Amino acid sequence: MSTNPTTGTPGVTHFDRSQLLRTARLFAGDPALAGLVDLDAPYRTSARLDATEHLELWVVGWPVGSATGWHDHLGSEGAFVTVSGVMGEETWWGTGPEERVLAPGEGGSFGAGQAHALVNLGDSPALTVHAYSPALRTSGRQR
Repeated sequence: MSTNPTTGTPGVTHFDRSQLLRTARLFAGDPALAGLVDLDAPYRTSARLDATEHLELWVVGWPVGSATGWHDHLGSEGAFVTVSGVMGEETWWGTGPEERVLAPGEGGSFGAGQAHALVNLGDSPALTVHAYSPALRTSGRQR
């Protein structure tokens, strides 16, 4: 019997929200993250940490007061962890927005198509790690 290593290989093809949050926390522990983005820039900066078809990881630097506005990630589920600074998140749950303040080490996750907004609430730049499955292709802006 012969095996073809390119077909039928077992592997993870989807990460659920709890797996994404654990993965983001794992990457958030890397002390070199702050050197990958410009924390002195007047706008958000980001760097892709890794990507496959099924998982994508980013580090994002947030100047004071910077925000995403309401958006979703279309067909991708996601999670993020605050590495440094203080982040705020508003998440739309169908009945209205819920607000949270996230200190270093705290994070959240969201489902495919779920709208949320992030903002740096602190008085210094913030750093976050984000994980998406499947890999993020685009995001949808909300009004």
